[in-house]
Amino acid sequence: MSDKPASQKIPIDEIASALGKIPSGLFLVSLVDDSGADDFMLASWVQQCSFSPLMVSMAIRSDREILSKLNPGKIFNLHIIKEGLNQMVGRFAKPVPALDPLNELNIKRDPGKPVVFLDTCSVLECKAAGILTAGDHQLLLAEIVSGVMLAGGTPMVHVRKNARTY
Repeated sequence: MSDKPASQKIPIDEIASALGKIPSGLFLVSLVDDSGADDFMLASWVQQCSFSPLMVSMAIRSDREILSKLNPGKIFNLHIIKEGLNQMVGRFAKPVPALDPLNELNIKRDPGKPVVFLDTCSVLECKAAGILTAGDHQLLLAEIVSGVMLAGGTPMVHVRKNARTY
């Protein structure tokens, strides 16, 4: 694997570059908080982690406010973003507080339920099951309650320049 002698350490930059090449999808989380307000998060570290029951894991930076809202039992929607929705990604990657992030997006709202983004490939309704510490992130485990194909298409894939940043 490496032609470097065992006694020579691999530079951290080389490791970070190599690790950053692990591809991931891009996902949009929507939920309704306890006050009835919508909340959203763009996520990239999501993976199926169980067949029975169907479950996903999602890494969330420990300082994210939304993490405190994802207590066990909390229902949220996990949208698989499709290729070509760069504007949607930008809107949630760097939200502008004064602007409504839902403005001009094709959505479905049902009272008391998380927003559904109809232009995404699909949506999974999830129930938070627990959280594990994973370094500077928390690993949320969630059971899939239901799911539906929406616009279909090819999921957007994200590859980072290195493993030190999103």
